[in-house]
Amino acid sequence: MDPLVFEHLQNHIETTMVMGENCADQIAEAAEKITQALLSGQSIYSCGIGETAPLSQLFVHYLTSGYQIERPGFPAIDLGCLTTIYQGDQSLSDSLHIHGQNGDILVVLSPGNDNPILKNTIDAAVQKGLIVLLLSSTDDALLSQGIGQKDTEIRCSDYGKQAISAVNFLIIQCLCTSIDNKIFGGN
Repeated sequence: MDPLVFEHLQNHIETTMVMGENCADQIAEAAEKITQALLSGQSIYSCGIGETAPLSQLFVHYLTSGYQIERPGFPAIDLGCLTTIYQGDQSLSDSLHIHGQNGDILVVLSPGNDNPILKNTIDAAVQKGLIVLLLSSTDDALLSQGIGQKDTEIRCSDYGKQAISAVNFLIIQCLCTSIDNKIFGGN
Protein backbone atom coordinates (compact mmCIF):
# COMPACT_ATOMS: atom_id res chain seq x y z
CA MET A 1 0.00 0.00 0.00
CA ASP A 2 1.16 3.50 -0.79
CA PRO A 3 2.54 5.04 2.46
CA LEU A 4 0.83 8.37 1.84
CA VAL A 5 -2.56 6.73 1.34
CA PHE A 6 -2.02 4.52 4.41
CA GLU A 7 -1.07 7.54 6.53
CA HIS A 8 -4.13 9.46 5.35
CA LEU A 9 -6.44 6.55 6.18
CA GLN A 10 -4.77 6.03 9.54
CA ASN A 11 -5.21 9.73 10.39
CA HIS A 12 -8.89 9.46 9.41
CA ILE A 13 -9.39 6.47 11.73
CA GLU A 14 -7.67 8.24 14.61
CA THR A 15 -9.74 11.38 14.05
CA THR A 16 -12.92 9.28 14.03
CA MET A 17 -12.00 7.63 17.34
CA VAL A 18 -11.15 10.94 19.03
CA MET A 19 -14.28 12.58 17.65
CA GLY A 20 -16.36 9.70 19.00
CA GLU A 21 -14.86 10.07 22.45
CA ASN A 22 -15.26 13.85 22.49
CA CYS A 23 -18.64 14.30 20.80
CA ALA A 24 -20.78 11.22 21.51
CA ASP A 25 -22.80 12.91 24.27
CA GLN A 26 -23.51 16.04 22.21
CA ILE A 27 -24.47 13.92 19.17
CA ALA A 28 -26.90 11.88 21.30
CA GLU A 29 -28.34 15.09 22.79
CA ALA A 30 -28.79 16.60 19.32
CA ALA A 31 -30.42 13.43 17.98
CA GLU A 32 -32.86 13.44 20.89
CA LYS A 33 -33.80 17.08 20.24
CA ILE A 34 -34.32 16.46 16.53
CA THR A 35 -36.35 13.31 17.26
CA GLN A 36 -38.60 15.12 19.73
CA ALA A 37 -39.11 17.98 17.28
CA LEU A 38 -40.05 15.60 14.46
CA LEU A 39 -42.44 13.65 16.71
CA SER A 40 -44.05 16.98 17.66
CA GLY A 41 -44.67 17.91 14.03
CA GLN A 42 -41.85 20.44 13.76
CA SER A 43 -39.53 20.95 10.77
CA ILE A 44 -35.77 20.71 10.48
CA TYR A 45 -33.81 23.41 8.66
CA SER A 46 -30.18 23.01 7.72
CA CYS A 47 -27.54 25.27 6.24
CA GLY A 48 -23.89 25.37 5.39
CA ILE A 49 -21.53 27.65 3.49
CA GLY A 50 -18.75 26.67 1.11
CA GLU A 51 -17.53 23.13 1.73
CA THR A 52 -20.29 22.48 4.28
CA ALA A 53 -23.16 23.41 1.92
CA PRO A 54 -23.22 19.97 0.23
CA LEU A 55 -23.18 18.32 3.67
CA SER A 56 -26.25 20.34 4.65
CA GLN A 57 -27.97 19.14 1.48
CA LEU A 58 -26.95 15.54 2.21
CA PHE A 59 -28.32 15.77 5.77
CA VAL A 60 -31.68 17.01 4.43
CA HIS A 61 -31.65 14.26 1.79
CA TYR A 62 -31.15 11.63 4.50
CA LEU A 63 -34.00 13.10 6.55
CA THR A 64 -36.44 13.38 3.65
CA SER A 65 -35.54 10.14 1.86
CA GLY A 66 -34.39 7.83 4.63
CA TYR A 67 -30.87 6.96 5.63
CA GLN A 68 -30.43 3.23 6.25
CA ILE A 69 -34.06 2.16 6.32
CA GLU A 70 -37.01 2.67 4.04
CA ARG A 71 -39.38 5.03 5.80
CA PRO A 72 -41.62 8.06 5.22
CA GLY A 73 -39.77 11.33 4.80
CA PHE A 74 -39.36 13.86 7.58
CA PRO A 75 -40.04 17.58 7.04
CA ALA A 76 -36.58 19.01 6.38
CA ILE A 77 -35.33 21.88 4.20
CA ASP A 78 -31.86 23.01 3.23
CA LEU A 79 -31.99 26.82 3.45
CA GLY A 80 -29.40 27.13 0.69
CA CYS A 81 -31.85 25.51 -1.72
CA LEU A 82 -34.42 28.21 -0.95
CA THR A 83 -31.98 30.94 -1.96
CA THR A 84 -31.31 30.87 -5.67
CA ILE A 85 -29.45 34.17 -5.99
CA TYR A 86 -26.78 35.41 -3.59
CA GLN A 87 -28.58 37.99 -1.50
CA GLY A 88 -25.83 39.14 0.82
CA ASP A 89 -25.36 38.31 4.48
CA GLN A 90 -29.14 37.94 5.00
CA SER A 91 -29.72 35.31 2.30
CA LEU A 92 -30.31 32.32 4.59
CA SER A 93 -31.77 34.24 7.52
CA ASP A 94 -34.44 35.78 5.28
CA SER A 95 -35.59 32.28 4.26
CA LEU A 96 -35.64 31.19 7.89
CA HIS A 97 -37.71 34.26 8.85
CA ILE A 98 -40.27 33.27 6.19
CA HIS A 99 -40.46 29.53 6.90
CA GLY A 100 -39.19 28.84 10.43
CA GLN A 101 -41.53 28.38 13.38
CA ASN A 102 -41.04 28.34 17.13
CA GLY A 103 -39.87 24.83 18.11
CA ASP A 104 -38.37 23.97 14.73
CA ILE A 105 -34.69 23.07 14.60
CA LEU A 106 -31.87 24.76 12.69
CA VAL A 107 -28.75 22.71 12.00
CA VAL A 108 -25.75 24.89 11.11
CA LEU A 109 -22.66 23.29 9.58
CA SER A 110 -19.88 25.86 9.75
CA PRO A 111 -16.63 25.74 7.76
CA GLY A 112 -15.14 28.16 10.31
CA ASN A 113 -14.19 31.82 10.60
CA ASP A 114 -17.50 33.13 12.00
CA ASN A 115 -19.21 33.42 8.63
CA PRO A 116 -21.60 36.43 8.81
CA ILE A 117 -24.29 34.61 6.79
CA LEU A 118 -24.34 31.80 9.34
CA LYS A 119 -24.22 34.28 12.25
CA ASN A 120 -27.27 36.11 10.89
CA THR A 121 -29.07 32.81 10.38
CA ILE A 122 -28.39 31.75 13.98
CA ASP A 123 -29.60 35.17 15.17
CA ALA A 124 -32.82 34.74 13.15
CA ALA A 125 -33.35 31.25 14.60
CA VAL A 126 -32.90 32.47 18.17
CA GLN A 127 -35.23 35.39 17.49
CA LYS A 128 -37.94 33.04 16.13
CA GLY A 129 -37.58 30.47 18.92
CA LEU A 130 -35.92 27.70 16.94
CA ILE A 131 -33.56 25.25 18.61
CA VAL A 132 -30.05 25.51 17.12
CA LEU A 133 -27.64 22.65 16.57
CA LEU A 134 -24.25 24.16 15.69
CA LEU A 135 -21.44 22.07 14.24
CA SER A 136 -18.75 24.67 14.82
CA SER A 137 -15.26 24.86 13.42
CA THR A 138 -12.11 26.93 13.79
CA ASP A 139 -12.59 30.57 14.83
CA ASP A 140 -16.36 30.33 15.36
CA ALA A 141 -16.51 32.20 18.67
CA LEU A 142 -19.28 34.56 17.50
CA LEU A 143 -21.39 31.66 16.25
CA SER A 144 -20.89 29.82 19.55
CA GLN A 145 -21.80 32.91 21.56
CA GLY A 146 -24.96 33.37 19.49
CA ILE A 147 -26.63 30.14 20.56
CA GLY A 148 -28.69 29.80 23.72
CA GLN A 149 -28.82 27.39 26.65
CA LYS A 150 -31.43 25.15 24.98
CA ASP A 151 -29.18 24.79 21.93
CA THR A 152 -26.39 22.28 21.29
CA GLU A 153 -22.91 22.88 19.95
CA ILE A 154 -20.70 20.12 18.61
CA ARG A 155 -17.18 21.50 18.31
CA CYS A 156 -15.28 20.22 15.30
CA SER A 157 -12.34 22.61 15.58
CA ASP A 158 -10.04 20.14 17.36
CA TYR A 159 -9.64 17.92 14.31
CA GLY A 160 -7.93 20.29 11.88
CA LYS A 161 -9.29 22.24 8.94
CA GLN A 162 -8.72 19.35 6.55
CA ALA A 163 -10.88 16.99 8.62
CA ILE A 164 -13.91 19.25 9.10
CA SER A 165 -15.92 17.80 6.21
CA ALA A 166 -15.16 14.22 7.24
CA VAL A 167 -16.09 14.90 10.87
CA ASN A 168 -19.31 16.66 9.85
CA PHE A 169 -20.16 13.75 7.55
CA LEU A 170 -19.71 11.27 10.41
CA ILE A 171 -21.84 13.40 12.73
CA ILE A 172 -24.61 13.56 10.11
CA GLN A 173 -24.54 9.77 9.75
CA CYS A 174 -24.64 9.29 13.54
CA LEU A 175 -27.55 11.71 13.87
CA CYS A 176 -29.58 10.05 11.12
CA THR A 177 -28.93 6.54 12.45
CA SER A 178 -29.99 7.58 15.94
CA ILE A 179 -33.08 9.48 14.76
CA ASP A 180 -34.27 6.55 12.63
CA ASN A 181 -33.66 4.16 15.54
CA LYS A 182 -35.50 6.35 18.06
CA ILE A 183 -38.54 6.77 15.83
CA PHE A 184 -38.75 3.39 14.09
CA GLY A 185 -36.78 1.10 16.39
CA GLY A 186 -34.17 -1.40 15.32
CA ASN A 187 -30.46 -1.54 15.84
